[in-house]
Amino acid sequence: MARTRSFDETALLDCAQEVFWAKGYDRASIEEISACSGVGNGSIYAAYTSKLGLFLATFTRYCAGRVELVESVVGSHTGTFEQAVAHYLDEIVADCTSRADLRGCLMLNSLAELGSRFPEVVAVGSRTIGEMERILSDRVADGVATGEVTLTSDDETEALGAHIVLVSQGLISLSRLGVPAARLRAIAATSSRLSAMRAA
Repeated sequence: MARTRSFDETALLDCAQEVFWAKGYDRASIEEISACSGVGNGSIYAAYTSKLGLFLATFTRYCAGRVELVESVVGSHTGTFEQAVAHYLDEIVADCTSRADLRGCLMLNSLAELGSRFPEVVAVGSRTIGEMERILSDRVADGVATGEVTLTSDDETEALGAHIVLVSQGLISLSRLGVPAARLRAIAATSSRLSAMRAA
C-alpha cells in the first residue's frame, strides 16, 4: 500500500514549478524547492526518488495544464474559425507576456535544455503537442462539417491544426527575446487571417 504523503503535494509542485521554470533544471536544487515549500529534503526524495523524479511530476502537471488551457480557449469559443484562432493566439500572447522575466514556456524551455538527455521529457512534450494539435484539428474539422472551412483531405485538417500550434509556440519563443506584446499581437492577427484564408 502506498504511503500517504504528509505534505501538500499541490503546494510542493507549485514551488517546484516556480524554481524549475525560473532557473532551469540544472540550476534548480532540491534544497531551494524545500525552502520554498517547507517540505523537507528527505520527504521530497522519499516521494519522488530524485530531482528528476520531482521534475517529471512537475513537468507532466504543467503540460497537462497547457492542454487544458487550449481546450478551454478553443473549445469554448463559439465564433467563426478565424475568430477562434485569433482568440487562441491572443490568449497565448497574453499568457507569455504576463511575466516580467520573459521566462517563456516551461515545456519549450525544458525540451531545449533536457531533450537530448532525458527521453521521458521528450515523450511528455511530444504527447502534449500532439494533444494540442488534436484540439485545433477538431476545431478545423468542425468548420469543415458546417461548411465554414473547405479542405480537401483529413491530412490538410491535421496539418492546419498543427500549423496553428506551431504559430503559438513561435509567439512564445519570440516573447523570450523581448518582442513587444503589440508586435506579437500583430503577428497573431496576421496568422489568424492567413489560417482562415488557407482554409477557405
